[in-house]
Amino acid sequence: MTQKKTYSLKNIGEISEFLFQKLKNGGVLTLTGDLGAGKTTLAKEIGKSLQIDEKEIKSPTYTYLRRYPEKKFFHADLYRIKNEDQIAIFEIIELLENPKNIIIIEWPEILEEILPENTIKAKIRILDEHKREIEIT
Repeated sequence: MTQKKTYSLKNIGEISEFLFQKLKNGGVLTLTGDLGAGKTTLAKEIGKSLQIDEKEIKSPTYTYLRRYPEKKFFHADLYRIKNEDQIAIFEIIELLENPKNIIIIEWPEILEEILPENTIKAKIRILDEHKREIEIT
């Protein structure tokens, strides 16, 4: 089932809470969209639902993977991964083995074939400076 929702950056909490409810017992969420669409912002909002301090949740663009193991929350950004033999890919595969982990993956294309069947996919589209459309599958 696909859902499309439009939201302003001011009410991103509604979208993040909707997604958190689907992920709170474990699961995978992929985020796609142009640079600056709000993928990391959405991941931060979901992390806040787990009582992770917003200041602790940083973009994993240069580290590939940020871990918050006490909350079983993991945030990956695969934008810079060029091939499947990267260490980060193996780390994510290992995290996928625990269904209780909450894993958010930005730029997930390199992993599409190995993601669980029940992965939630969110595509964010910039409508204007303050509004986004999110398509959730």
